[in-house]
Amino acid sequence: MVKTPSKDLKEKIRHGTEIFPMAGYLWHQEPFPERVHLHWHPEIEIIRVLKGSCDLQINLTEVKLTAPSILIIPANMLHGLYLPTSCSEEALLFNASSVALSAYDEVENEILESLSTGNMPLPPVITLKDKIFTKINALIEDALNFVFDQSPASRLKTKARVLEILSICYETGYLSRKALKIKSNVKDNQQKLKQLLTYVDNHYAGPITISDAAAQLGVTNQYFCRFFKKATGMSFTEYLNELLITTVLKMQAISLEFLSPNIK
Repeated sequence: MVKTPSKDLKEKIRHGTEIFPMAGYLWHQEPFPERVHLHWHPEIEIIRVLKGSCDLQINLTEVKLTAPSILIIPANMLHGLYLPTSCSEEALLFNASSVALSAYDEVENEILESLSTGNMPLPPVITLKDKIFTKINALIEDALNFVFDQSPASRLKTKARVLEILSICYETGYLSRKALKIKSNVKDNQQKLKQLLTYVDNHYAGPITISDAAAQLGVTNQYFCRFFKKATGMSFTEYLNELLITTVLKMQAISLEFLSPNIK
């Protein structure tokens, strides 16, 4: 079953199941572009772009992924993306606990702990020029095929592929134990942005102004506008308009789904 990314600001859906918290998401040159607004979740996410390119906002950083490329996004990092119709993108999400070994292993524990808390810098993008790309890409392909199968054997194979991906990234320095601490000022900005976006998500349907939002951060309107544009890639007004449009489209889809059984 092909799933599309959630549009919710703060994801409320479960990725996978309670006994198997892993899930795959596919976007293969769909007829309409898709913007996934800034959100965060407790799962680690591996993204690969197969065709075209897509634009990501991760915390306060803009990242452009051009095919072929792979990126590991630690858990709890604010991120959003824009998927044009020319892009083919796939994602594998998993909870750190789903691949953790039952017996303690120092390296595995430190890597998964850092990835699961987001207490680390964003890992580098893996591209075709990197020696590990071909191997990592094949492992992701396998993992996605197995995760959609959902059989007991496939669940084990998915976990094995994910652990191998992480081990290769660690071995080659793409997940470095020397840079696991994120700067405190960056972490503070991330937390402020999360609080702000939660406030906007709860109030965008009613009257909300730049002054209201700026007051949540305790900054001037001018500083807020610069901060918001850098963090989201959009102006505050553009962001509100997209949220409203998304809400209207969802309501229309729900109405059609509700009415369709009665249409002869």
